[in-house]
Amino acid sequence: MGVTAALTIILFSLMALIGGLKGIGAFISLWLNVAVLFIMITLISLSFNVYAVLLIGASILLTITVVSTGGDEDTTSLALLTSFVVMLCLLVLIVPMGKEAMAFGFAVESSEALEGLSLGIRIPFLQLGNAAALLATLGAVAEAAVAMATGLMALHRHGQTLTNQGLIAAALDLGRQIIGTAVNTVLFGFLADFLALGILFMKLHYSLADIINAKLFTSTVLSLLYAILGVVLVLPVTVLGYKFRERSSKSTK
Repeated sequence: MGVTAALTIILFSLMALIGGLKGIGAFISLWLNVAVLFIMITLISLSFNVYAVLLIGASILLTITVVSTGGDEDTTSLALLTSFVVMLCLLVLIVPMGKEAMAFGFAVESSEALEGLSLGIRIPFLQLGNAAALLATLGAVAEAAVAMATGLMALHRHGQTLTNQGLIAAALDLGRQIIGTAVNTVLFGFLADFLALGILFMKLHYSLADIINAKLFTSTVLSLLYAILGVVLVLPVTVLGYKFRERSSKSTK
């Protein structure tokens, strides 16, 4: 038995033992997301429009991730609405920023590994880099959206009718607890990715200016900033979505 198979069995056993049906659902959603990513990569490699594949695939990934949390219908719908809006906002930001940063494509450090290979694969590296940057934010955005939506809907279910000021105060209180944890999760992921890259820079005797201007470093830092910005955007978008849902429900009564 390989290491991957053994770890998969251990992960499934622990998730089923601790999480029960929700744990099994989360495990299934993990592999569904892997399948969606594989299909996205295949479609992009076949020269389908990158942004069309990205929007459809990212929407499916967010839906699977949010639905697999097992929340009630109201919480799930609010979290999905928040996730989709934040995703579109990030895409609008990432597209021009990716072009300005010029951090797409292969870096100089990859030249030795690419020697003898053809780069004429007819895939727009700028669009591919933007797609990778957006996909890297989805996990943190979905997690924060579910947490915020759960907190606000819990207040609603307990019959607490909040004024605008009260709603903002409650959302800020939830946001301080959620955003801190989510940002730390993103930051730790960045540090794990940067560990090998930092060792490479040290071995190559890069100066601080060389590191800051390195394409690999720039793309990694941009992904970190996009993810943090996405988590921060979840707070106001969830509040607005909650107010919109509340007004819609009142108008239908």
